[in-house]
Amino acid sequence: MPVPSTPAPMVFTLNPLGPTAAEITGLDCARPMAPEALRALKRAYLTYPVLIFRDQVLSAPELAAFGRLFGPLETYQRPTADAHRPPLACLRQSDARTTPDQMLFLHPEDSSVLVMTNEALPDLAAIAVVDNAECWHSDASHKAEPYQAIAVYVLQNPASGGDTEFCDLRRIYEALPAADRKLLAGLTAAHHWSKSLNPRFAGALDDTARQEGGRIAATIPQAHQPVVRTHPETGRPALYLSPRFTLSIDGAAPDASQAILDELFALMDDPRYCYRHRWRDRDLMIWDNCCLNHRVRGYPANDVRRRHRITIGGDRPYYRAA
Repeated sequence: MPVPSTPAPMVFTLNPLGPTAAEITGLDCARPMAPEALRALKRAYLTYPVLIFRDQVLSAPELAAFGRLFGPLETYQRPTADAHRPPLACLRQSDARTTPDQMLFLHPEDSSVLVMTNEALPDLAAIAVVDNAECWHSDASHKAEPYQAIAVYVLQNPASGGDTEFCDLRRIYEALPAADRKLLAGLTAAHHWSKSLNPRFAGALDDTARQEGGRIAATIPQAHQPVVRTHPETGRPALYLSPRFTLSIDGAAPDASQAILDELFALMDDPRYCYRHRWRDRDLMIWDNCCLNHRVRGYPANDVRRRHRITIGGDRPYYRAA
């Protein structure tokens, strides 16, 4: 008779890696978690929106079970033969990029787990092609209810490169002059998936990508998100915008809108507000998608970068004055 799994005791160690990220050691995330351990973990997560768990061994169902500790997971339908998915042409740029585009495949053991890789895996159901995430972004900010959090489990790292950087938009907002914080409070901005609509990318798309991206963009509505977002659990304010998905500030003249966005986007490259993660095999990471931007650094296109990924559902972003 199999021995039932028992909750893991609270034996983990929290090692802060700066104000944004912390390393968790001594916790087996494949096992059920004792209530006191989970409470301590969630307290840490509210302070450090990037948590890294080392040396994990997780099946796809175990990864999904871990994610559900933080909220309901997005699930994915097996695509049908005639399912429409944006083709790679929508993403292709005419300038050289150092990282390959990614394929998302449905994991056969759990419909909430995606295999994210630059490999061709014909034995798995292909969900979509996504671009190589080399630009700062918050996942799905172009949707009415963006993801609350993302969790990734590493199966294979490239021999070099492929680091992920995180920008802490709480800290950028808090560092702004009071007059700037007052100016931004209550503003909204348009977000959209299509690079064809984004002035930062449209000029770099080749003709096929621009035309196809424009055609698909016409079928997808823009989302209008607060420029300053109140965190749904902590109440702490953070900027909520990105070069990848934010098109313009609602109600502002185009030149004024782009000037404000350019100034804010430039702050994202300031290392004072960033954490750069150098992945190890068997790393598990969860990050708070409400208050961070992230991007992937370059790695050779002929090398393999494979992960299992889950997304934790979120709510409509809002701003509430303190």
